Amino acid sequence: MKLNKQFKLSCLAVAGLNTVSVPSVAENTETTVKGGGITFQQGDTKFQIGGRLQWDYDYFDGVHNEGQSGSGTELRRGRFYAKGTLSKEWEAKLQVQFDDKTEKAQWKDMYAKYKGWEGIDLTIGKIKEPFGLEVVNSSKYITFIERTMASEAFGPERSHGITLFSNKGHATFAGGVYVEGENENNRETYAGTARITYAPIMANDSVIHFGLAGSLRDMDGSDYQINERAEVHQADQIVKSGTTVADNVTLLGLEAAALFGSFSIQTEYIRAAVKAVPYSGYFDADYYGYYIQADYFLTGEYRPYKNGIFKGSIKPRSTSGAWLLAARFSHLDADDNHKGVKVNNITLGINHYVNSQIRISANYIMTNVEGSDAYPNEDNGDTISLRFQYIF
Repeated sequence: MKLNKQFKLSCLAVAGLNTVSVPSVAENTETTVKGGGITFQQGDTKFQIGGRLQWDYDYFDGVHNEGQSGSGTELRRGRFYAKGTLSKEWEAKLQVQFDDKTEKAQWKDMYAKYKGWEGIDLTIGKIKEPFGLEVVNSSKYITFIERTMASEAFGPERSHGITLFSNKGHATFAGGVYVEGENENNRETYAGTARITYAPIMANDSVIHFGLAGSLRDMDGSDYQINERAEVHQADQIVKSGTTVADNVTLLGLEAAALFGSFSIQTEYIRAAVKAVPYSGYFDADYYGYYIQADYFLTGEYRPYKNGIFKGSIKPRSTSGAWLLAARFSHLDADDNHKGVKVNNITLGINHYVNSQIRISANYIMTNVEGSDAYPNEDNGDTISLRFQYIF
């Protein structure tokens, strides 16, 4: 596995800073080791390191692999982070990922955060854009092995930019301006994204949640096409739309969730309105997707909720661990202008939380594809996905 030059230099810089700083804080330093990593603290200065490892196995057939069975084993995510708090006002984070797909290091989170204003955080750097209940959540906390087709197809990923976040009682607001990077014409494109949530009921074991998100994304004549896998990471990319030479894309997301003790349910609807470049010969397009999922802890635990997200490690109530049953229906309509497909997935899942750090997951996925560009010989497929996750 080769690392690029920038990553090597960054590692040397971090190592150098650690060499300088560690002796100066060695005395009177409190060290804490728990599921979320290792924390070193002296006064207001805090330094934390940790990460996650996710190993996956997929077995699939039918439409996922041109009518034939297929399988694969991979390191889905190997992530390592370093997070520092220099004072009550400032903190920073670096996170890097390794995986078998790309076989190289990728920067994920890379930001500085200012927390000196009452009720408002300002983040500058590379971070997730605030869009969607499932997208903004960490992969280590989502219920199923993979996010839904709608979240993968439409949800913005990490981008360089500026984010303002505010948490007032039962409501949250997050919004910012982001740079998506250079397009096909070697020009940077920009996006404005925002999300608001409100929880009229918010207690430890009972939550009612609503959310609204939007994003306006400049495409500057780049090609826009949905080209995703149907929630099976090692299978073929079968969720496809036509191609549009796009001027801009507008995203709208609606979300709702409820938690009643060990039972929870959540749903999202996401729509993408693609505006074609005038006189390009292409037509505007509209695509949408949604999902609804429900889960239940057989052993009495419940999903933690904070700042408009269901996030946090599950702490089993007994030494035998926690067991979660889950079911999900997801749909993505990528068919417009007589091109593209519609895909339905039904997923049944079971999670075993050995402790707050180790989780073993199994998903069974049933897929159906239809539409103007549907595959003529196969329109169904089945998948068994397994994951071993370790958080450190």
